Amino acid sequence: MFFKSLPVALIVLGTAHFAARPYPHPLRWGWFLVCGVVAGSVGGPVVTGMFVLLLVALLLWSHFRQRVRTFLPLSAVAVAIPYGLVGWDAHEQQTAHDRFRQAYPFESIADRLPEPRAALHTPLTDGAVVKLDKLEEAVQDEANKTSRTYQLRRLHSQSVRTFVNNPGFGRTRMGSNRMTEESFRGRSGRSEAPGQPGSPSIWGHEDPFELMPSKDREELGEMHVGGTLDFVNPWGWGYVKSRDRVAGFLPHRFSKVPEVKTWRVQRIELVGLLKHPEPVVYLSDRLPAMAELVNAPTRPLDAFEGAGLSAVRAGGDGFAAHRGAVVRFVGAIRSAKQCVECHGGQRGDLLGAFSYTLHRDAMRP
Repeated sequence: MFFKSLPVALIVLGTAHFAARPYPHPLRWGWFLVCGVVAGSVGGPVVTGMFVLLLVALLLWSHFRQRVRTFLPLSAVAVAIPYGLVGWDAHEQQTAHDRFRQAYPFESIADRLPEPRAALHTPLTDGAVVKLDKLEEAVQDEANKTSRTYQLRRLHSQSVRTFVNNPGFGRTRMGSNRMTEESFRGRSGRSEAPGQPGSPSIWGHEDPFELMPSKDREELGEMHVGGTLDFVNPWGWGYVKSRDRVAGFLPHRFSKVPEVKTWRVQRIELVGLLKHPEPVVYLSDRLPAMAELVNAPTRPLDAFEGAGLSAVRAGGDGFAAHRGAVVRFVGAIRSAKQCVECHGGQRGDLLGAFSYTLHRDAMRP
């Protein structure tokens, strides 16, 4: 844009000096005006800005009846201002572009996301399909609310890099398309997962429990969809070129305790299936956050979690039971269509589960 505009700018400058004669002539001024308008449409805002400043300079020169040589410094200022602003703007954007590329480089996440095993892909029940559809729709809605992925893609695009290296007043230098620190941040308030609201509940094989009515299971299932959406955080996925080239990925984590109408969540624990020979439950004083579970201790599944995992492995969306006032729910974490690009496998693959412990909320009906 910068270099392409120079010949056009020289033509405009020449017609301006042609108009700057001791005795103004309408024809010379007409040539300047026509040339300036046409050149502005071809050369872009930088040439338009120069044309406007030259017009102001001509009007001032004409008003004060100056000689031709006094128009030279006025025209020099008219050229220097727009092109100086362009050069400064280009330098600022190049500096920001390089800084952001260093801050958000391509990284491999293959070691963080083991591919699902074939044994974990089973036909889903109708209820599980409905829940997966709802999750995918919610994920897409959340992803549409942020331009972070788009900005990261632009950051690593060679065509955008070439554009940034060529100074100019292009439209992409202005408005919402500018690369700013704010445009690369994930959702605010996600620096650390919240603490667990309550203590764990372990049910042994000798402890009987009763299954929850279908209405309650549905309510708990809706809670689980919302919790899973918060955990996967579409705002933090970044730009995915492949599993080995991902920019700006933010590890999955909960940002808040899920809410449900009748009960109060006391604990959420992640049931891991992919990184250990046998299923395990990760132990943490905070709600599940993938980055914090790398070295977290684990425990075997208790009787309820074993029954719940069997249910979701068979294609169900969740398993709910209660023992007295304590309610527990195992909800499947399945690969949505948006997850397959990073996780591999197939849509609907079982990636893990959440084990919820809830108590009836005395403050709610």
